[in-house]
Amino acid sequence: MFDFTDDKKITKIKKPLKYLILSLFFCNTNAQASELPPMLMKQGAYTIYDKQALDLLDLDAKLEVITSGFEWTEGPVWDDKNQRLLFVDIPNNKIHSYSESQGITDFLYPSGRANGLLFDAEGSLVMMSTATRTVAKLKMTERVKATSVQHIVSHYKGKRLNSPNDVALHNSGVLFFTDPPYGLPKRMDDPNKELDFQGVFRLSVDNKLSLIDDELTFPNGIAISPSQDKLYVAVSDDAEPAWYQYLLDAQGNVIDKSLLFKPKFLGIKHGTTDGLKVHSTGTVFATGPGGVWIFSSDKRLLAQIAMPGFTANLAFNGDESVLYLTAHKELRRLKLRHAD
Repeated sequence: MFDFTDDKKITKIKKPLKYLILSLFFCNTNAQASELPPMLMKQGAYTIYDKQALDLLDLDAKLEVITSGFEWTEGPVWDDKNQRLLFVDIPNNKIHSYSESQGITDFLYPSGRANGLLFDAEGSLVMMSTATRTVAKLKMTERVKATSVQHIVSHYKGKRLNSPNDVALHNSGVLFFTDPPYGLPKRMDDPNKELDFQGVFRLSVDNKLSLIDDELTFPNGIAISPSQDKLYVAVSDDAEPAWYQYLLDAQGNVIDKSLLFKPKFLGIKHGTTDGLKVHSTGTVFATGPGGVWIFSSDKRLLAQIAMPGFTANLAFNGDESVLYLTAHKELRRLKLRHAD
């Protein structure tokens, strides 16, 4: 079931029958894999399919490892106020901070095995807490404490969430988040799993939770376009990896869903469709098989950046001159082109 409405019928689709039939076709999770466009050029780790990618990518930039020694890095988010990156090490139950001036420091322990992070309009840190299976919030004070974490939502229709994973904020104040089973010890077969689906959820400003989609096998990374009218979700299914696009109205209600891209298995042994962020130009940077995949706002594959190991997630710094990447035991960065 794909539900464009919440329990109170927030929004309804009014489309011609022909359009709805096409939408249902593109919503099919068993749709055929997308074809790669003709390659324009290749230089080192960069494969370019469209010259638009050259506006953002510096083909001479090399991947840098900032630090290593973690268990599994994830959830990077830029803290513009403090000019630093926050990221998580999920198995070690920590949120770390990185800045040019102070290097790597501990930010929060225990973190509730936090995964996805973002800052809301009030400057609080929103966290997907896999240990407590909740969406949580932490007010940013001079002395951050784990005891200050507020748990916002934990259940849907009386059943515990699986394991909130990643989160995106609409400018209306609405939060969207994904809820795969990755935080449960036995995942799909865990005896404590209460929901019989893995959902994409919408949390209203008054903390009312509604289900957006329960058709995705393993919904994971999620992000919103700067125009606020597109929501992107990655499906981390090894058998059927894909990225989907949802159209939003001004209030953050979903009004349509379509396939963004479904990569073929190309013999790449590492990486899957995971974390993603949207550049201020509307360009989507997404971790995927073999590294990072880059898409235009009109669904064209612009480029791929090959990277070693499993790249789980990514985030831009404040002026988008740097792309930070969480990759298994490492924190990495890659310089980008940006307007001076």
